[in-house]
Amino acid sequence: MSNARLLRARRTLRVWRLTARNGARFVAHRARRLVTHRSRHEALDSEFAIRTANDVARELGNMKGALMKFGQLLSFVVEALPPEAQQALSALQSDAPPMAPEAAAAVVRAELGAAPQKVFLDWQAVPVAAASIGQVHRAVTRDGRDVAVKVQYPGVGDAIETDLNNTEGLYRLVGAFALKGLDTKGFVDELRDRMRDELDYR
Repeated sequence: MSNARLLRARRTLRVWRLTARNGARFVAHRARRLVTHRSRHEALDSEFAIRTANDVARELGNMKGALMKFGQLLSFVVEALPPEAQQALSALQSDAPPMAPEAAAAVVRAELGAAPQKVFLDWQAVPVAAASIGQVHRAVTRDGRDVAVKVQYPGVGDAIETDLNNTEGLYRLVGAFALKGLDTKGFVDELRDRMRDELDYR
């Protein structure tokens, strides 16, 4: 199996695990609701939504790519969720975990043929920003110009279509308690357009 296919398979497996884990949590939540007094239902629903949102945000933030972008877009349309759950998803808009410095350096080496410390006069290993597709590093070129260098996460571009297919399963998971009535096709089309724009590094 090629590296690209293996990467796509691993990402799909992570989404399945995330969906299965929270699907099981949803079933347990509904069962608990049946044996709990009605006055406690709202609190139970809130607890379930917060735990699920935290789990989804953590996993998608680590996976990057279209799946992280899905979480970012989701944060704009989940008004039905408790504030704590909305906050967990909203964190994906600004708190993307960056690549390790050595991983970013490896991407630069693969693209430019040498380590960033050799390509640039000065290279800031800690990124100034990290998003769903890549991160930005400050650097100084050999002729003394300050530049911002965009470094794309490894394999993210190759996994876009797989990720987009996986978002439909995630949509069904979140739709079970927060997104009833949302146009799935329109949501995924919007996600595809945004990913295409972000992948264009020209």
